[in-house]
Amino acid sequence: MAIIKNSMNELQNLSVAEISELITSFEDKKPQYVQLMGYYPGIPYDKPVIYYLSETAVSEDHFSIIKLTNNGQYKLEAAFGDTVDLAYCGIKGDGIPEEIKKVNIALVRLRAMNIKNIILSGLYKIDVDKYEKIQLQSDTNYYLNGRVEALPGKYPEYELISFYRTVNTTLNGGKIKGNKYSFKAENESYYKIWKPNESYQVGDYVYVNNTPLKVKKAGISGGVKPWVYPNVPCEKITPDKKPSYCNIDYKENILIEMTDGSIKYESVNNLDLGEWGFGIKVLEARNFIIENVEISECWGDGIYIKDSYNGNIKNVICLDNRRQGLSIIDCDSVNVVDSQFIKTSGTIPETGIDIEPNKNQKVRNVNIVNCICDQNNGYGLLITTPDATAGVSDVNILNLATRNNGLDGFACKTEGDEYSHTIFNINVQNLASSGNKASQIFIEGANGVKVRNGRIENAFDAPLVDLYKVHNVKISDLEMVGNGDGIKIRKGADNVTIEGNYIETVKTCITDDHTNFKKENITINSNNLKSVQQSAIDILEYTSLTITDNAILRTGTDGIKIGNTKRAIISGNKTNNVGLANNKEYGHIMIQGEASEIICENNILANYADPTFLPVGIIAESPQMNYCTFRTLHSHNNSNFGPDKILSNSTINVQDIR
Repeated sequence: MAIIKNSMNELQNLSVAEISELITSFEDKKPQYVQLMGYYPGIPYDKPVIYYLSETAVSEDHFSIIKLTNNGQYKLEAAFGDTVDLAYCGIKGDGIPEEIKKVNIALVRLRAMNIKNIILSGLYKIDVDKYEKIQLQSDTNYYLNGRVEALPGKYPEYELISFYRTVNTTLNGGKIKGNKYSFKAENESYYKIWKPNESYQVGDYVYVNNTPLKVKKAGISGGVKPWVYPNVPCEKITPDKKPSYCNIDYKENILIEMTDGSIKYESVNNLDLGEWGFGIKVLEARNFIIENVEISECWGDGIYIKDSYNGNIKNVICLDNRRQGLSIIDCDSVNVVDSQFIKTSGTIPETGIDIEPNKNQKVRNVNIVNCICDQNNGYGLLITTPDATAGVSDVNILNLATRNNGLDGFACKTEGDEYSHTIFNINVQNLASSGNKASQIFIEGANGVKVRNGRIENAFDAPLVDLYKVHNVKISDLEMVGNGDGIKIRKGADNVTIEGNYIETVKTCITDDHTNFKKENITINSNNLKSVQQSAIDILEYTSLTITDNAILRTGTDGIKIGNTKRAIISGNKTNNVGLANNKEYGHIMIQGEASEIICENNILANYADPTFLPVGIIAESPQMNYCTFRTLHSHNNSNFGPDKILSNSTINVQDIR
């Protein structure tokens, strides 16, 4: 028959007779047990904890090992089973910061007992100024049935929950909240985040990125975030951070003043507010799972993953964090599924998802599926390598929605020409991108990026797709609608395919920066193009260009316009109703500047009847044109257009036109 006790105090103070009864049963190998009904008097468990008499050498921990007051030879040892709520370890979860030490002691002990499932109920408050955290253990599933919150503090480097060197660890459920709005200033008030057109009073502490400022003259902030370096000498900053985190004009004890809108600030000397406060930090972990968790208001990132392998993030919400929603740094095999990364703001990059290895680091084999990046101040999803020794490869993105972000929706970019092969094999499929204030897709210097299927749209005057010094890029089967240009190629490109897209824009559907940067091996095939004001295709300085089987409808100016091009095929295109600006003579096909080895054939043209300026079929009048062939131009439904204007010389072959 069990001995019943109602509190830990009663359990520790078993009577001599009760202990003797347990000893006898222990020696007879028919051990009796004690049922603990509740850790605290009057607070019963939902089920009792069973304790057996033990001769263990493990030290008393006040929940699993209990030292008996009336017999020092024996202890009581709990038999928890596979699942334990921390309430059974004497932890109330009532928000008392002192409990965090008890939590970590309990987690270590429960791991030693091979407990597989641990429930954290209630509220756990973390003192970030003491660098406290909840340290998870290996081979354990944690169920957060409550909240973890950072206390107000001044220390900018914290992690509320840590997966440091864990193996086979899961965190499921609950809410994690940082101190973005309770970061302490010098006078123990809280720093305010800079916002455009915001009212600030004298004495307010405001931060811009990582720079703290104090308001000297009240007013309204400007409409564009000011850029201010922290007033910290560069020699005190590590080399990796030097470009962004120090003031090269620093002078000891000299205040820097700045004006923003009608506000005047002074710098808070020698401070860098940092950006390393994380909700969850995964470091040197293997086989980790984070699911059904909401992480909000962290000083840095909601989730930060570094030097880890084989992770799964499922059904997570990262909301209103300061630097990033999710950062993936130096990792292999990470899956992010059914998750949202929303309203990141405070310090750059201010991005929903950031895949960004540092120097000598790599990120490989990342899958992002069914995710939303919405209303972040920076990018929606950013893949970048800020150093030539970093690398990102084999990233697959499926069913991504990027909406209403302050910069590009999806950005994949390197920093500088020497990094042009540090990002490769990036695949994006079924992209829904709209309302982002820069481009919906921005690719710079990357090698092997494919974006296929989906819809992108924008009401801003920016290219829907911005390609900058790209290599081996394919944009296909997208529906694109925008007020700026459709696809813009800048600063050179090679091996680019634009295929099967529907592009309707106010400006040009496919264009470039009209510079002399060379573009090679470019294919524009089977697109439906509709330009309201300008040309469908307007490009310059190409070698090995293919423009085939495109349907072009209703352009303000020319249909297809190329210049300074060597080795091009323009074939099988259908142009319908070009030159609707109707303020001068335009061509269905226009070839300008230096042109050689151009074959233009089997194109079909059609027009509205009786325009003021009758469009011309082909305009190719450049005296610098050589070794070109023009033939088999057809009209649709006997459409009228003006006589072709093709300059004749000994190397030009014109045959079977109309």
